[in-house]
Amino acid sequence: MRGWWRRLVEPSVLRGLLLAQIALVSLVWLGLVLLVVRESQQETALRQSVPAMEALVATAEALVDQPEALHRVLGKVDEWNRLGGGALDDPMLRTGMLVWRGAARVFATDGLPASLYQRHPEGLKEIEMVDGRWQVLTVHSGSGSDVAVSFIYPQGIMAVMVALNSRGYLLLPLIVSLPLLVLPAWLSVRWALRPWRRLSAEVARRDEQELSPITLPARERELRPLLEAINRLLGRLRGARTRERQFVADAAHELRTPLSAMSLYAESMQRLALPPPAAPLLDGMLRSSARATRLINQLLTLTRSEAEAQAPARRLDLAVLVGEVLAETAILAEGRRVQLDCELPESLWLDGQAEGLGSLFGNLIENAIKYSPEGGRVSLRLWREAGEICACLSDQGPGIAPAWREAVLHRFARLPDQSQAGSGLGLAIVASVLQSHGGRLTLDDAPGGGLLVRLWLPAADSARA
Repeated sequence: MRGWWRRLVEPSVLRGLLLAQIALVSLVWLGLVLLVVRESQQETALRQSVPAMEALVATAEALVDQPEALHRVLGKVDEWNRLGGGALDDPMLRTGMLVWRGAARVFATDGLPASLYQRHPEGLKEIEMVDGRWQVLTVHSGSGSDVAVSFIYPQGIMAVMVALNSRGYLLLPLIVSLPLLVLPAWLSVRWALRPWRRLSAEVARRDEQELSPITLPARERELRPLLEAINRLLGRLRGARTRERQFVADAAHELRTPLSAMSLYAESMQRLALPPPAAPLLDGMLRSSARATRLINQLLTLTRSEAEAQAPARRLDLAVLVGEVLAETAILAEGRRVQLDCELPESLWLDGQAEGLGSLFGNLIENAIKYSPEGGRVSLRLWREAGEICACLSDQGPGIAPAWREAVLHRFARLPDQSQAGSGLGLAIVASVLQSHGGRLTLDDAPGGGLLVRLWLPAADSARA
């Protein structure tokens, strides 16, 4: 219920257009009501009944010698005048009728105030009484029969209701059709908003790496400015992204040389006879230099992985590539006394970039070794299933809390209170390489504790491989 309420109260273009259409129809209906009310208060509107009254006068003159037939005819006319067709009508709402022949009253509508049961002068007059105001329109015959017909109309709200009843052929279609117009109006507005929904779906489908222009056809005049503005913005973002990558690559290349020289100088000074307090200082300098060099190398790797997304892929065997990465990381595993368990098939062919995929598995395996306790175990398994290459890597380290599993895939994101030094770029490189190869990744808890990494990559056609 709370979700439905939020959807009901939040602003909506569709709801606004729909309500605007309903309001327009309601205004038309209200205008007709006001027009009918205005007509009900005008003398000319009441005088439209004169032809019918003249016909009644002629009928009364023709049937003057047949009182029973005359009474039946006048009764039918009176019934037609009543609001509701004569069934359960309110005397204060009906159009009353009096018919006189000379001084004799031939017919009278029941339920009218007693003071109205009199012969009235010809023409239109208003009568104000304790129980309301009345308008009386009277027509006399021009012959010697001296027949007079009076129509008695209630005034005020009564007159309005009588007028509404008499103009029902104007108002009834609008009253009946107003609820039925909601669904067609909703469908028409929703159909008209289809181009905006297509544009919204196309923008939502993209991520922060997809900055190419949107090529949706924009035939609608109102949509073209929005699409052009979005493409201009994407163009500026592409330019900023290119400049950022170029800056990172240039800065990393420029920093590698002085850092390498600093490391060489520090290693050379270790061979000299220095005072004892200088040894820990040199060790700290070498560790800092190694850490800075690793950060620069990872920045260069990340920049290359993003640039390789535009390069053509080539056919390679992932099983061989992962075997080479394991051989390179074996020294790190031996130094921490971590056991590497690996299960690889004979071949796993895919289309991709060898350098990027090597960085992907290298970062994952190094992280697993680095965060596993000494004497722990890191397990890696690769296999092919349903046209995909699947990989599963688990360690026995502290793992990653669910709230951080999305954040650690971004640059320079590190968990608080980390026990191991790092740059926060390893998993960002993994995510970048996976994206450029059309793969996906999940982070979960490993059985018995630790981190479980699952990833999927599109496999190459085995026949072609």
